Amino acid sequence: MAMTVAAFAPICVSASPDGLTETAVKRYFLAQADARCHLLSPAAGMAVTAGYLQARNASIRSSGTMGTLAPWLEQARTAAANAPCDAPELRSAAAQAQDAYRGFVTRPHLDLGGWSGNRAYPDKAAWRLAQYRSAAGADAVLGLYGTLDDARFVVMARFTDGARPYSARLLVRNAEVVSSGLINRSPRDVTATAPVGFTPATTLGFTARDAADVQVALRPEIHSNDAGFSLTGAYVGKTAADDAVRFDLPTAAWRAMAPLDPREDVVVEFDCDDGPRYMRFEVGDFLTGLTFVRLPSPYGQPI
Repeated sequence: MAMTVAAFAPICVSASPDGLTETAVKRYFLAQADARCHLLSPAAGMAVTAGYLQARNASIRSSGTMGTLAPWLEQARTAAANAPCDAPELRSAAAQAQDAYRGFVTRPHLDLGGWSGNRAYPDKAAWRLAQYRSAAGADAVLGLYGTLDDARFVVMARFTDGARPYSARLLVRNAEVVSSGLINRSPRDVTATAPVGFTPATTLGFTARDAADVQVALRPEIHSNDAGFSLTGAYVGKTAADDAVRFDLPTAAWRAMAPLDPREDVVVEFDCDDGPRYMRFEVGDFLTGLTFVRLPSPYGQPI
């Protein structure tokens, strides 16, 4: 694989495993070169790194292991360290990436599989990055809620039997203790026991700071286009608000998700009067979505 670079295009990747690996390596190379040569604006550099993480995750899902990527990433790291900062090919690739970023940052929505990113109406409190889970016993959402400038990492839930949890914890594999995560293919139902692989000895627990009763949408909005209208012209974007309980999670919780395999789970433990209840969420492309919603507004400033 040649150590050339391509423009940042976070939602356009090849369907073949080799293509996925090449896309991830090219983006990683450009991110590493930019860190040394400062080729991109800071926000565009963040976006390139986020695009690398998304492509890396796609490659892992396809190949089943990070090991497939590791040798190529090492070559890319070495090449980026030795590449002349004024090399015409590198400058050209950086210019293409900067141009691609200008289009990317103006997108109001980004679908990342399990995660939905939302930059529309920046001053309105809304789900900015959300993963929705609906099971027979509950509806729940994990993600960032608020305005673009002030979105908090939260989980909100409504149990169909009327139970009101009084506390919640996010359970995350301790990557320093267990080197690889369990890929659990079973349905994501509400359970009364902790899912397989989540034991006190191998898991980090992050307890929510606050709890509040709220009314909020617990199911995703439908977007047949960015305005939320169907092909027949009917507005379908709005979903009804439900009574729910909101728990604010510490920032350290999502930071602990960074080294995890995109296919593995994190778990929310809800404490109720009749005992704990557990819901699983997929790690997925959380970090890419986090970067998307935290990029600065492109309006009124150069991008």
